[in-house]
Amino acid sequence: MLRVLSGAAILALTATTASAADLALGAPAPAPVAFTWTGCHVGGHLGGLFSDEIHTNSTGLSTDHDATAFVGGGQIGCDYQFAPSWVVGAEGRAAWNSLKFSYSSTVVSLVTGALIAPSQFTTTNDFLASATGRLGYVYGGGLWMFYARGGVAWTRDRYEDSLVLPAGPAVDPTATVNRTGWTVGGGVEWAFAPQWSVNLESNYYEFGAQTIILRNAAPVFNVTTHIRDQFSATTVGVNYHF
Repeated sequence: MLRVLSGAAILALTATTASAADLALGAPAPAPVAFTWTGCHVGGHLGGLFSDEIHTNSTGLSTDHDATAFVGGGQIGCDYQFAPSWVVGAEGRAAWNSLKFSYSSTVVSLVTGALIAPSQFTTTNDFLASATGRLGYVYGGGLWMFYARGGVAWTRDRYEDSLVLPAGPAVDPTATVNRTGWTVGGGVEWAFAPQWSVNLESNYYEFGAQTIILRNAAPVFNVTTHIRDQFSATTVGVNYHF
């Protein structure tokens, strides 16, 4: 009788172990993050802005002025994934920035070429926007994308040149200029949830050179200068996909 009970216990233990093994082997693996780059997205970004302005006065003297600032804004765009690891899309961006810098300058007469007075020249920029196309390559199970972008860019500069004229009155000629240029850049984006992604990217903005006339109303006094405007920005962003 004891032998029969022992044999039954061994059979029951063996059957239980086999069933547990079958359950473990048959358990489904955790589902990967389901994500497609096809669709539209909206999000925000922030980072650093780096400015390089080249000023040329009426005598042909050029000075180079670098500055850094904070930049932050939003973006909206749409993408289409095909072939199956390529993504093509378009995106619009608009951002505010804190760029402002000043330097000591001189105002020179356009007629005689003689020095009129020392001055304090200030540049302020508070707006940067772009409309770009982008091409990306997807890897890492479809969750990572390297991409390049390029397109049209816009910015707004305000210039101010404060000085005291030899005759005595202080003047503060100013000009506000909206510029159109181009931009190129690239980055990497990671889809960390079914509808969310984060990205790191760097973009270069070129707005070319332009002759600027700064005007003071009363007394009437104008300053003419030639300014080349270019920026680069490195940002971190987050997007919601729908």
